[in-house]
Amino acid sequence: MNPYTQAAILSVSTLRMLPHIVLYLLHKKEIDADLEKYSSDGRGVRAFIKVATRQRVFRNLFYYRLGEYTSVFIKWMLPPERTLHIWCPEIGEGCHFEHNYATYLNAERIGRNFYCLQLVTLGNDAQGRRPVIGDDVSIYTGATVFGGIRVGNHVVIGAGSVVRRDVPDNCTVAGNPARIVRMNGEKTNIPL
Repeated sequence: MNPYTQAAILSVSTLRMLPHIVLYLLHKKEIDADLEKYSSDGRGVRAFIKVATRQRVFRNLFYYRLGEYTSVFIKWMLPPERTLHIWCPEIGEGCHFEHNYATYLNAERIGRNFYCLQLVTLGNDAQGRRPVIGDDVSIYTGATVFGGIRVGNHVVIGAGSVVRRDVPDNCTVAGNPARIVRMNGEKTNIPL
């Protein structure tokens, strides 16, 4: 995009985003680690304006970090992605949602550096138990993780996988039902 056009768009966005910018500055510490995952410019107000203007899914995360009662007054100015639902008591810093439409995140806890693509479901089982997701977990398109299970640290869940059992640290799982296809850097084929 032409730099002059980009500057004009960002200037206009800045005006409608004044409440967002103030809230960003008040909650900078909680939001900056997420912002770095979305922006090549790193942290700061300029990066925030760019990302919040362009990325609806970042807005969902921003509003989540602010809290339901604070964000309700400003969401109408910069709407979030309507089909990304976040129902987690806790999400660690450095979260990155990519193209997240039709995604439902209902986990007990999600750790740091979580990466998630579209059509993902983290949900409860018939007893209402929800998964606990560790640190440095990536979940790819169409994966379903449900029940009172624990997904370990440094885990990749492949596209279309269905995970109903605990997943150990340092592995990649794929398939329906999910199997461990890589563990500690080596190919495997181990059922969960």
